[in-house]
Amino acid sequence: MTRSYAVIDDFLEPDDHLALWEAFQRTGIAPTGSSEWNRAYRLMDGEQPANSQSRLRNPRLQDGTEDASPTPPTLRLFSDTLLKTVTRESPPIALPPWTGFSQSAWIYRRDMGLEWHSDTGWLAGYIYYAHPAWRASWGGELLVAAADHPAESRPGETRSAVEAVCRSGGAFIYPRPNRLVLLLGGTMHCIKKVESAAGSALRASVSGFFFNTEPTPSGIGRRRNP
Repeated sequence: MTRSYAVIDDFLEPDDHLALWEAFQRTGIAPTGSSEWNRAYRLMDGEQPANSQSRLRNPRLQDGTEDASPTPPTLRLFSDTLLKTVTRESPPIALPPWTGFSQSAWIYRRDMGLEWHSDTGWLAGYIYYAHPAWRASWGGELLVAAADHPAESRPGETRSAVEAVCRSGGAFIYPRPNRLVLLLGGTMHCIKKVESAAGSALRASVSGFFFNTEPTPSGIGRRRNP
């Protein structure tokens, strides 16, 4: 079975996690500030655009977001930590070759969730839980289908594909604060509803997708920069 996801706990230092949450509350939730959290980063090796498959000597991120406000410092710290995690010698999961990743802030309030889907078209995704506290009775778990289950279905077969996923089993991932989840593209997953017991608590996350803008041998890019 192919390993389709990885979980990294205590991703940021405790003080950095809380600083990110404070910034999230100031700008990530507010409509006027959310644009600061919608980013697109390009992988660089020194001053040159790079591919993660290359031998990187000085990997860094170049912010390629068009017409965007400055990045909150805590968000940039998170992005740089993510880069170090996925480019280290033994990364938590093997990602396909990528040239950049996107980034957005998301909140789920009580009674909110997301149905089964596969994010087909992206190489991989990530979710970082920014909220400072969570309880088992609040719901909001990430459900991931068994890795050997086919993610795509033909038109008109969506319902049967979802039924097959539910029968095949898989894993649930608790939205523990300061936890990062990496998920390969094409993996079926869903977000369970945030329960009423959560009250006013927010399931807050920073998430995005890895993409490759380099042309394939046929001349067609894997995924264009969002």
